[in-house]
Amino acid sequence: MVMKINGLGKFISLVLIACLLVVVSCTRDKMTVTGAEYEFGKNKVNDTNYDWKEISGNRFRIIYPDTLRQRALDVAQIYDTHLESISQNLEIHLDRDVPVFLYPSQNEYETTNVVTGLVRGSGGFTEFFKERVVFPVHSNDKRLERLALHEITHAVQLNYLLESRYRSLQIILTGVLSPLWFMEGVAQYESRFWDSMPAMYVRDAVMDHDLIPLNQLRGFSHLPPHQIRLAYDQSGLFIQFLVDTYGQESIARLLKLVKNRLNVRNALQEVTGKGIWALERSWREYADQRLRVGGSGWQDPMAQTQLLTANKGWNFFPVYSPDGSRIAFISDWENEAFEFSLYIMERSTGRLSRVMRRFVEVSPLSWSQDGTRLVFVSDKENRSDLYIYDLKRNKSERIKQELRVNSFPSFLPGDAEVGFVASVNGYADIYKINLHDGKLTPLTQTINDEAYPHWSADGKFLVYSREYQKQFDLVLKDLSSGEETRLTNTVHDEIWPIFLPEGKTILYVSDQSSIFNLHLLDLQSGSSHRLSQVIGGIFSPQVSPDGKRFLFTYFRHGQYKIFEGSMSSLEPGVENAGRP
Repeated sequence: MVMKINGLGKFISLVLIACLLVVVSCTRDKMTVTGAEYEFGKNKVNDTNYDWKEISGNRFRIIYPDTLRQRALDVAQIYDTHLESISQNLEIHLDRDVPVFLYPSQNEYETTNVVTGLVRGSGGFTEFFKERVVFPVHSNDKRLERLALHEITHAVQLNYLLESRYRSLQIILTGVLSPLWFMEGVAQYESRFWDSMPAMYVRDAVMDHDLIPLNQLRGFSHLPPHQIRLAYDQSGLFIQFLVDTYGQESIARLLKLVKNRLNVRNALQEVTGKGIWALERSWREYADQRLRVGGSGWQDPMAQTQLLTANKGWNFFPVYSPDGSRIAFISDWENEAFEFSLYIMERSTGRLSRVMRRFVEVSPLSWSQDGTRLVFVSDKENRSDLYIYDLKRNKSERIKQELRVNSFPSFLPGDAEVGFVASVNGYADIYKINLHDGKLTPLTQTINDEAYPHWSADGKFLVYSREYQKQFDLVLKDLSSGEETRLTNTVHDEIWPIFLPEGKTILYVSDQSSIFNLHLLDLQSGSSHRLSQVIGGIFSPQVSPDGKRFLFTYFRHGQYKIFEGSMSSLEPGVENAGRP
């Protein structure tokens, strides 16, 4: 991410412009949160929209809007638990407190004036010169922990690397000579980032013999937008490779050599005893052995399915029209570099029409039951608002309501209400809004994140995913009585649940096999079965109104594409062990 920095000469700004930012989170171990709060002065942050408060801990200060107090305490607990271990792993003693600024949403974070310049498109950053950490807290607990840990790791790195009698010179040398694969890889590693999603991206590159060479990861700005996530996750796994092969101490040793010798290639050779090309071969063998899959029973993609999107972009959240003749989805189809638009495809002919260009957020969408409207999320007003697009009038209109961070919109049966997920004060719950009188009704109100809501055809039940101890399980709610039933209780993520038309079975996605596959849950017996065994990953399944066909998004070869298959082709595999 490019950021303008004031106070230094133009030369330093130009040298550092592609090297500065490190996106994502931070950690720390033994911290004592004092709980002391006081007003945060206007001379420190020039944003009068917030009543800023502060929590002071051991080597960190969390600055947050008053409404985010509980989330600020959550972040403080993360640092209390992990910050000391990060310092120990890197053999660095923090000599000053790290300022950590929290924002309620992505859009509000992107308007921060902690630094000047644009921060759009990043999930968080650590400012290069004063080591200030900034990120939004609208994520679930697992993501929030990783974000917080990633960014504070950068602060620890910079605290050491920029420590010098000649700080301005050291800033230039560090910005130019410290490759991003090292800076970001260490931050990813310390954030405990590895799970099924990073594994999916790196496995995909392993299967295609398409890992990015280390010498091409000195910076990330030259990479296509679709490869940025791979660059982060691959760098993190490379650091894990160094730890597994040469010991935990190898990272601290490498960090010291990078600072003192200013030559990463020579530092790597001294730590590993191998030249860069021999080390690259060893690393690729490690990744291949850890991630390659295939052979009998593996599918790529699911058998008897048809590709609907042949473009090179990313395509998400396909959904059938009520009569099944059209499919709506979002995509950067026209190579718009992560600027997503809303599309409709005629199922019989494949004819494509763009309904709305850009300003469409990466969030699911829904048809009205009469097939004349679509509800989706747009950020064109610099907030994640709900919009309804009228296909007859070719016009979109914002649903007026006070919540700012919205996702997963869906027309409820009857079209009089829209259900959705909204993040309030850093916690996500499910709501519904009446389109006639604007009445807003919360359907869940917990400190656990809820997501992926889906209503039964008769509108009497709601199924969704709820986060328990940093993983998602399925929950069924009787909307008349309010009774909730936890449908799954595993150490894996169960997400994207949908009712089949008959209402007795739920199709969902789980990473039970460390890969996101389709599963089927029988509500009467409680038994579940895996329906696929893919190499990539399956997301956002949808079933046609007549129950005969299904859609899904499939990640493979660096792209998300949309496929369609026949429900009759889904053959349950081995029953999932234990309670699903």
